[in-house]
Amino acid sequence: MDLRGNPWTFTTADVATSTAITSIVRNNQGSALVTTTAVHGLANDNYISIQGTTILGWQKGYRVLAVPSTTTFLVGITPDQSLLANNGANGNVLTLIYRELIDVTQMLWDGPTSGGVLLVTDQFGRTVWNPTAVTGGSLTYMKAFPIDGLVLNAMPTGVLQISI
Repeated sequence: MDLRGNPWTFTTADVATSTAITSIVRNNQGSALVTTTAVHGLANDNYISIQGTTILGWQKGYRVLAVPSTTTFLVGITPDQSLLANNGANGNVLTLIYRELIDVTQMLWDGPTSGGVLLVTDQFGRTVWNPTAVTGGSLTYMKAFPIDGLVLNAMPTGVLQISI
């Protein structure tokens, strides 16, 4: 990925890693312990997005505070999350490409394969762009809009350019 210029450029190597979550448990110290079904590969200070949870209040971007084991990590929580149910919060943890608010003017998916599906979400798991390629060539999404964090959930082929 290249975030130094404009447009930003992403390839299939930049697709977020995703690991299933088995539980999220508050520890009453301003953080929550997230347990995954497999090795998550995260380190302190990584930025992640929790998406697809059954308890929507957990869906957002986080900074990893600590990694007690290969299948657990701690994230900071906000006061409103201190009332969320423990456990029961399944879903997925995905790596974040960019954590801050960005103003996008255009997205271009160049070289998609017919039938391929691109999925770009914000850090809250809200779909930003989700086209399905019907032929080769390019697909363009042109509309000025802000994105609160950026996750590249799926891109089977091609190159994604995001103009900011």
